[in-house]
Amino acid sequence: LGDLLEEAGYSQYYLLGSDAKFAGRDKFYQEHGNFTIFDHSYMLETGALPKDYFEWWGYEDEKLFEFAKEELMEISQNNEPFNFTMLTADTHFEDGYVCRLCQNEYPDNQYANVIRCSDRQVFEFVNWLKQQDFYDNTTVVITGDHPTMDADFMDGAIINRNKYIQTTYLAILNAPISYQGTNKREICAYDLFPTTLAALNVKIEGNHLALGTNLYSEEKNLIDLYGYYNVKAGVKGKSPLLLKYGGFN
Repeated sequence: LGDLLEEAGYSQYYLLGSDAKFAGRDKFYQEHGNFTIFDHSYMLETGALPKDYFEWWGYEDEKLFEFAKEELMEISQNNEPFNFTMLTADTHFEDGYVCRLCQNEYPDNQYANVIRCSDRQVFEFVNWLKQQDFYDNTTVVITGDHPTMDADFMDGAIINRNKYIQTTYLAILNAPISYQGTNKREICAYDLFPTTLAALNVKIEGNHLALGTNLYSEEKNLIDLYGYYNVKAGVKGKSPLLLKYGGFN
């Protein structure tokens, strides 16, 4: 996605409250779209955070949203399209991070309180976006990167783990197109690549890119064709190509 948007003339930015070097994220974003990265180290170096400030993974989401507003106000003044990607983290890992905005709505359930607090912050941020001049020509994609990492949070909700499939959240706001079909769809992460491009009004021949399908079309995706469990098994299967060149199986 970053490569294609860079080729189309987009300036690209990645904001996160931790160190971008973790897991090679800095290399990934710099080598695939030439992203400008605003991470924990950047905020320390520029004085946006007090010296030696460290909370949770670096700095908490309350500050992340404020930094996002500041950067977007400046970026939006430039006469060029932009891709601004940001990563929230207060709900990441066991029990989450309790910030000063959290309320005790769910006694004895810290993680539920953190999730509700995150919901409110995202809601406020989206409403702020809607008030900005650039919003009319901006598509907003909100997605989770994986199901919860909290080991026991879902225990009370899952009756049969073999039949219940946890899913990640996905919402696409203010896209210039909409799904015209009538079929209820099961989707997977692969579909986000072509679907995000389609939500920017990019025309995709055949409506497939890599392993993904444009969900605004009625083309079948991998789950439609093979079923969730077969796709899962296939992805986890051994790759003769990777094994040949010393990769992981």
